[in-house]
Order: sequence, then C-alpha cells, then structure tokens
Amino acid sequence: MGRYKSPVDAILKDIEDIFEQALAKANFSVALKAKELLGREQGLFLTKRPPSKKETINLADLSEEDLLQLIQQLESKLNFERSGKNFN
Repeated sequence: MGRYKSPVDAILKDIEDIFEQALAKANFSVALKAKELLGREQGLFLTKRPPSKKETINLADLSEEDLLQLIQQLESKLNFERSGKNFN
C-alpha cells in the first residue's frame, strides 16, 4: 500500500481493477457490484429511511411548507378517527 495515499485509495484501486477485469471477462454481476461499491464510496445510491420511533423531530427545523403539510395530515387523521372508521 506504500504507493497509495491511504488504505482507502488502495481499496478503491483494487475495486476499480476488479471492475475492469470482470468487464473484460463479461462477468457483469461482479462488474456491477464493483461499480456499486465505487458509487457508494462517492455518496451515490443513498437510501432514505424513515425516522425510527426513538428519533424526535424538532418542529423548529421544519419549513413552513412542511409544517402546513404536517398539519393537514394530522387534521385528516383526526377527522378519520372521529368518524369512527379507525379505532387504533
């Protein structure tokens, strides 16, 4: 690893080499996985996950548009529950 700036650089170079070799041998699943790993390192393919029940949302951090949407959702849910259609 002496010729690389960091261990991360060495790993990325290895993955790039694996990609090239896999592509040359038409091993597309390995090539795709190598590209996926390289993309993830660059911050691509982020998945959004809903907040867990332990996380709290600070209303001060929400935009006015987000707050209005949240109010509409709450009003809709309350109206639905008041109509007797939902007992949860």
